[in-house]
Amino acid sequence: MLLLVGAGLFIRTLYNLQRVNLGFNQESLLLFRLQPQQGGYNDERLVQFYQQLFARLDNLPGVRAATFGRIPLIAQDNYVNGILLPGEEAMTAAPHPTNRQMARENYFATMEIPLLRGRGFTAQDDERAPKVAIVNQTFARQFFPNDDVLGKRVTFRGSKREVEIIGVVADTKYMRQREELKPLLYTPWQQEIAVIGDMSFALRTTGEPTGLAAAVRQVVRDLDSSLPVTELTTQTARAQATLGKERLSARLLGFFGGLALLLAAIGLSGVLAYSVAQRTNEIGIRMALGAQVGHVLRLVIGQGLKLVLLGLAVGALAGYALTRLLASQYFASSTWQRQLAEQLYDVKGTDPVTFSAVATLLVLVALVGCWLPARRAAQVDPLEALRHE
Repeated sequence: MLLLVGAGLFIRTLYNLQRVNLGFNQESLLLFRLQPQQGGYNDERLVQFYQQLFARLDNLPGVRAATFGRIPLIAQDNYVNGILLPGEEAMTAAPHPTNRQMARENYFATMEIPLLRGRGFTAQDDERAPKVAIVNQTFARQFFPNDDVLGKRVTFRGSKREVEIIGVVADTKYMRQREELKPLLYTPWQQEIAVIGDMSFALRTTGEPTGLAAAVRQVVRDLDSSLPVTELTTQTARAQATLGKERLSARLLGFFGGLALLLAAIGLSGVLAYSVAQRTNEIGIRMALGAQVGHVLRLVIGQGLKLVLLGLAVGALAGYALTRLLASQYFASSTWQRQLAEQLYDVKGTDPVTFSAVATLLVLVALVGCWLPARRAAQVDPLEALRHE
């Protein structure tokens, strides 16, 4: 029972993670990565390369929009900076770790991230323009809970560069599906020349994204045949790839749970078959005295269900006792509980729905296991049983 409960919890975890609201539309997105900086592109030459590349990608048949960002979403990657809020000094202020994204001006429209307030980036937000930024809802709520975040100026700790917040966008998942929402600050790519030599592209397509893979490679090859196109995939596939650990856990526990369930069914069927063989004479006498087939079926199946219910009760008590033992002073309760909580998502280890589903499954399998011996018992010939007696 414990194996089946574990399998049920991890299957529900995988199900919940696959249906997490990421905050953007992951359908019809083709992703790939380019590292032109390794090919010698820097400064103005790098900007010109990206502009020439987008001029071709934007007009590629089957592409609705093309954009890029420094960090690929839901890829277990991140870029974090500490910031200083207005009026704070570096020596005394809290670090305020903030996720970063450097993006093209159409990034939010392409990824379908709603712009809630203020304005988005434009092509005029280049290195000569005032330094600007857009933040997510969590940033505004956490750092400016009682004030309007628009127009505020924050400073990056490392570079000492100050930016003005010009807009607020909806929250999105950043590294993985199960993470808590964190402050996220976006800056326009043309104001981040030093760090945009390695970018992750996203193409919003009108059809199947992978159908454009060859065309994308050709576009890049036409501009510079020495630049490799790497990590070519879809956003859906990338998001699924981050759930590999959860999928493996669900499959392993599901396999061993199913195996245990099969062995339990075979064992129960064997016990009942032996019991029917031992009670053949009794069953024959009952039928000779007028017992109906339904009565015999209920007799055998009832015997099997009693064993199953007894096993469920013992399993439930053992599970409860184990939980209490692990939570006692003899074990590091906070450690195992935290580890279990980190593995599960949006479901508790004592989830009543999972326990009920497992109990129901066990009863149904038990009924199947009881049916064959019960049917054999119902086919006992009363005359043969009496003659043998």
